[in-house]
Amino acid sequence: MDSDTEPSTPRSILEPTPESEYENRIANLDSAPSQYTTEFFSWRQLADMTAQLSELTEKYGTVTAQAIGNYVALGTESGTVVVTDYLGRTKAALAAGAYGAVSALAFSAKDHALVAGYTQGFVAVWDWVRGTTVAVSRPLLQSDDTGVGHPAGLAIGSVGFIGSSRHRFISASTVVLYHHIVQRVLTTMHTVALSEGSGVLFEAAALSDGSHTSAAEDSGLVAIMSDAQLKVVATRPKIEQVFATRFSEPAGGGQKRTVQKRAYSGSVSWLPAQRFRRAATATDPAERGHTLSKLAFAWGTRIGVLQAVDSDKDIRVEMDRVMEWEAAEDVVLCRWLDTDAVLFMTRTQRIFVLEVAQQQETEICTAPPRRIFGQPWATLATGIEAEPSYSAAVCVYRRRVFALCGGAEFVGRLLTWTERLQLLAEQHQYPTAITLAAGFALERTGHIVVGLPSTQRNKVISAYVTTLVRRALSEKAAAGTEEQRALAMACTEVSVALEDTQTLFSDVFEHYADEERLVFLEALEPFVLNGQLTRLPPQVLNALVAEYGTSLAHVRRLGDMLAALGLHPGEFDVDFVLGSCRRHRLWRTFARVWLGMGDPVAPLDAIISAATRDGESVSLVTDEEPDVVVFAYLDMVLRGRSYPSEQPIKPSERAERFATLVARYIFVPEDLSTLRALLQLGMERLLDVLRHVLGDPFIGNISIIMKPHGGDRALRRASLVKTLPQAIVDALYSLTMSPDALPPRQVGLLSSFALTLYATRFPLIYLADAAVTEWTRVLLHVDDASTRNERESAFELLVRLNPPQSYADLIGPARGAGFYRVLEHAYRMLEHYESALRTFLERPHAAQRRAVFAAMHELAAGRERAREGVSSFAVNCAVELVEVDADSFVEAVEAASIDHSCIVDALGPHPPLQMAYLRALLDPLPALRPTDERSPPDIGLSAEQHIVVYPLQQLAPDPQPTNRFPQAFHERYLELLCSHSPSGVLPYLKRHADSSPEPFRLAVVQDACRRHNVGDGLVWALLRLGDFDGALKTVLQQIDRDTESVRKAVQGLQPEGTEADSTETNSTGKALSEPDRERLVDQLNGIQHNIDSGVRVCKTAQATLSKDAGSRLPNTEAGAAEYRSQVSLQLCDLWLALLRCALGHLHATNRTLLPSGVSSNAAAMLVSKRQRWMLQSVLDALIFAASSASSFISLRSIIQQLLDTADVKASPHAARSLEIAEVQHLLAVSVNAYKSEAQLMALTNVLVDYDLFSKFALLVRSQKQGWRVVDAQPSAHSLSVACDKCHDPLFADSRQDRALADLRAQMSEYYEGSTLRVLDLHVFEDRSTQWQWMKLRSSFAANSTYSVRSRRNSIAREQVVLFKCGHCFHRRCSPALAAGQLPECKLCAKEP
Repeated sequence: MDSDTEPSTPRSILEPTPESEYENRIANLDSAPSQYTTEFFSWRQLADMTAQLSELTEKYGTVTAQAIGNYVALGTESGTVVVTDYLGRTKAALAAGAYGAVSALAFSAKDHALVAGYTQGFVAVWDWVRGTTVAVSRPLLQSDDTGVGHPAGLAIGSVGFIGSSRHRFISASTVVLYHHIVQRVLTTMHTVALSEGSGVLFEAAALSDGSHTSAAEDSGLVAIMSDAQLKVVATRPKIEQVFATRFSEPAGGGQKRTVQKRAYSGSVSWLPAQRFRRAATATDPAERGHTLSKLAFAWGTRIGVLQAVDSDKDIRVEMDRVMEWEAAEDVVLCRWLDTDAVLFMTRTQRIFVLEVAQQQETEICTAPPRRIFGQPWATLATGIEAEPSYSAAVCVYRRRVFALCGGAEFVGRLLTWTERLQLLAEQHQYPTAITLAAGFALERTGHIVVGLPSTQRNKVISAYVTTLVRRALSEKAAAGTEEQRALAMACTEVSVALEDTQTLFSDVFEHYADEERLVFLEALEPFVLNGQLTRLPPQVLNALVAEYGTSLAHVRRLGDMLAALGLHPGEFDVDFVLGSCRRHRLWRTFARVWLGMGDPVAPLDAIISAATRDGESVSLVTDEEPDVVVFAYLDMVLRGRSYPSEQPIKPSERAERFATLVARYIFVPEDLSTLRALLQLGMERLLDVLRHVLGDPFIGNISIIMKPHGGDRALRRASLVKTLPQAIVDALYSLTMSPDALPPRQVGLLSSFALTLYATRFPLIYLADAAVTEWTRVLLHVDDASTRNERESAFELLVRLNPPQSYADLIGPARGAGFYRVLEHAYRMLEHYESALRTFLERPHAAQRRAVFAAMHELAAGRERAREGVSSFAVNCAVELVEVDADSFVEAVEAASIDHSCIVDALGPHPPLQMAYLRALLDPLPALRPTDERSPPDIGLSAEQHIVVYPLQQLAPDPQPTNRFPQAFHERYLELLCSHSPSGVLPYLKRHADSSPEPFRLAVVQDACRRHNVGDGLVWALLRLGDFDGALKTVLQQIDRDTESVRKAVQGLQPEGTEADSTETNSTGKALSEPDRERLVDQLNGIQHNIDSGVRVCKTAQATLSKDAGSRLPNTEAGAAEYRSQVSLQLCDLWLALLRCALGHLHATNRTLLPSGVSSNAAAMLVSKRQRWMLQSVLDALIFAASSASSFISLRSIIQQLLDTADVKASPHAARSLEIAEVQHLLAVSVNAYKSEAQLMALTNVLVDYDLFSKFALLVRSQKQGWRVVDAQPSAHSLSVACDKCHDPLFADSRQDRALADLRAQMSEYYEGSTLRVLDLHVFEDRSTQWQWMKLRSSFAANSTYSVRSRRNSIAREQVVLFKCGHCFHRRCSPALAAGQLPECKLCAKEP
């Protein structure tokens, strides 16, 4: 120990007394000016210690590590540890010799001992007061494989005492962590490895002593952070792992580099358990307790907090997760700053504070005053790209941060909330400071707040803010408008947050004089509108009305503010406010003020008067129209709601009283002037309001007491109490019956509304006869068509509620008024059902007339007399009913069980209507379905569930359609279709052709279609009869007629004076107009349709005849051939006739419409082009039909007949022979077809040969595998082929069993890359037999993998004969072959 150091004592200078040495020495630093203060953090340089650092650097070398406690321990580059106080005075200098530079330092709990780690692997425990070493852990050399110690040359990165002990500590290098115990008696040290082989250790920390002794401290917990995992180990009573978690990948934050390799970083920090005591408050009692020990760790960008809890089962300690956080960058250091705050530093030396309970992050410092230099121990030891270690350069002690920055010592701390406000005030940022104070009160700053108590928060802040506001007002007296507005907003915000507006409406309001009064009021506006300020003092309210009332731009905002405020009489100048509302037409506010004063009736007169232009003239016009306001006001007040907020009026008695006053004021029968005025403003809107009000259950609480007329006291008082619906009905009744006539529309709507209300609300109360008479008169005699539906509904209710004495007397007036529903009801009551149904047909609207069918269904299900009326009505009014809806009429007739013959006969004089009825009866339109029949039904599954469900009935085949109606109906309907709708004949025939029993006779169909020239139907009938020639003839005749029409139309479009066959034609031609082109295209489409019909006739004939040919073939071969020839001839004639027709018309067009050398006629060119397409379609269909292998069509015969001289009689337009070029496509396809047939035959022969000679392939395969001919029986392990005559095996395996497996493996490899080769194959053919033979040469066998030795040389060149039938013989077994003759299979000769 140096001689110039001051004597030191082990006394702690951190005793919790106001005059402690530490507090005295640090307090003067807090009051000293700082040049490194941010919004949240303050850095100050320790000048004395910085000077001491310079001296130490000159004497011992650079300071490399530090430890902060009651004293400051500084480790140097030379290995000397210097202990000083906070004034820089040296207390001890501990020279370690050749240990290397100091890399880690840590004080014990009472600062009596100091543990130091060195770069050469040494660890020393110092009694720094005496200047002696207590124990030393020496490094482990490479030659020593039995000792314990850190590897020599590796720096010690972490050291620390465990708990309150001075004899138990840890030391960690980058590869191993040791737990050391110093024996007090013998002064020896016992060392145990806690983490060996766990990867690269970043940092280790031991749980130190706290103010509360917990189970975690007794267990001696140690946290170990490596590059792959975090472990917590207990060291007492035995060493065991408490917690472990692994990290899957190197960490990296959002701002981490992406191209370079990610760096590794990790840090751990313990917070010991602490006792706490909270004093009692007005709301909370006194509380004592303790916190739990917590561990904060950082790995990459991940930050986590664990807390140690006692296990319920034993004395073990368990670690529970408290929170997890993701930082923006890799974290290189984390330390506990307070019991709920973790300080962490990122790789760019940005410093953050993380509040654990709130999970809130605050960046308190973007950079330290100077660069902090870390120590790259992990990189130097292992070579990985790890972040430097800052644990020896940055320490946290008593909520302060000590950092070695560029040769200077800095101390930093968080600013308290008052210091932050004071700092902003010193910078003259008063609005920001006051707004921050509001955030403190509302706990919505989003940043860490230091020093603010959790109890009585607003009281503490309010006292400070009041002084701050007054100071701001005094300094901002001469500020500009924008600064004044910002200050006013801040003052209002903090007053609302603190719920203390006394300063706001006294000092602040007085500060803003007349010129700046509007600025203050505009600052109040947002807080008033969102409901944060609900009361204003009278002087402020009057100033608001006065300032806002002078500006047109502020008028509406004034109304919104006054409507949002809770106004009460006596708190403001009512007359002034109401006068301003009248002057500026703020009717919503006007009504709200009166309602707030408890008078809901007073605003009605003023608003209605203004709406009817009876009031005073106004100076300003706004869109707040009085008629809109008055109806909205009535709607809300009558439903017990506050206007305009629509909130329920409380208490409920007040709401009932307001609604009763307004209802009596409007609906009292003695004075209906207000009701008349409302009707003048808008009758429909008034009725809408009444409907809305009557639908609210609140009106059940409204009871109106009516005064008796003329002082008649004989009436019972209970009769004078009426509900709101009764009062409305009485008022409207009196209004409509009064001598002052209303407009007819108002009378109709009001009377209908009143009667409907009465009938629905009081159905059991009957009106007096006089009242019924008056209502009847009003409803029937009002001349207004626009209200007929409403009057009819009301009159219907009246009739049902009060039936008349005679329904017969009601028929005439009801018919005159157009009340058809009432008329129907009267006829029904008189049992005149036919007349009742006729009323539907008299109604003006189609939808009303269609309702007759529902009435028919209803009556048909009733009594017999009603059914008779329905039948009579259906027969007598059949024409009108079909005109309304034929399908619905048929359904009604079916429901009433009426004979359809009667309806058909009744419709006889009207063929179109008769056809419509028969169409609905026989051929109804398909019902519209919401989805496709094939789609699965909706069973409530989501679209993501790909499940298809089909009902069982959808899987069953459709049954055969059944015909329920007489054949005469179908034939009559067919006759009508041919006459009025020819295009519908063919679809109808197709739909009903297979019905049972037969709906129509084919002869009748043929006759009707022939008489009405319905070609499609006639062709269909002929095809059904099997007359294919007649069907095609009909189609060709139609084609000839349509083609002739097209030719005449084209000639009519040629230029005048131009002959069709002239060789000199105008070169310009005549262009087609769009209408002419459309007409010509329609005619050509008709020809194309007929061509397609001809193709269908030919295809149908081919399908039918081919099917018949398969079932009707004669038994003899000659008869079958003759029948096939007849079918082929008939089919070829059909196709030939169709081709000649298409070709003939094309030739005629080219000859007559397109003269030689001229091609300018657009119409003729269009016709020729379309006819070529038609011809091509016929050719394509013919080729497809003839391409089948089973087709009876001979393309060769058709081509030959086409190439002959055209038959002039067959087609008048085919006047010359056919050129080859015109059917070159047909010829090419025919040739290709014959080529394909030849190729198919050749392929068939090959396949047949392959099937027949499979045994020959077996022989070849056997020969190539090394088999030979023997007389002996082959072994059981080999395959054999026997002669069909002598039954001796042809081949046998002479190889050993062991060699057989090798040979098979080699042969399998050989055949994977080679194809089968056949040697000496000869084929002989004649009419009777075919045979093949092969010579098995001994040379081939000798060249095989295993040499084959013949048992008899005489058969070395044995030959095998294989016949086409599949039988196989030795050559010696076939005498004919030996004699040189063609052999014959004897087996097949015996058994053909």
